Amino acid sequence: MKASKRNTRVKALENLKSLAIARVEAARDAVVDRAGEARARTVEMVTQLEKVFEQRVSKAIGRLGMPSAKEVRALSRQVSELKASVEKLRRARA
Repeated sequence: MKASKRNTRVKALENLKSLAIARVEAARDAVVDRAGEARARTVEMVTQLEKVFEQRVSKAIGRLGMPSAKEVRALSRQVSELKASVEKLRRARA
């Protein structure tokens, strides 16, 4: 085989290899992009499910007559205010 034909074949194989590598890289990039999109959608759906779950649990707890976290904080604040008032009255009497 002549050197020129061999060089032509080598160059053709190199070009084919470069084209194949470029296509594989493009396919890999597309898969990575789709995986990122799927991950983002999954996180969004899980967040929505968590919100629905929290709302349903909150409603169920309310039906059982248990106070909400907001109500407990308000009561805690009132207890602290009452403690301060009682302490102030004690000091005034002393």
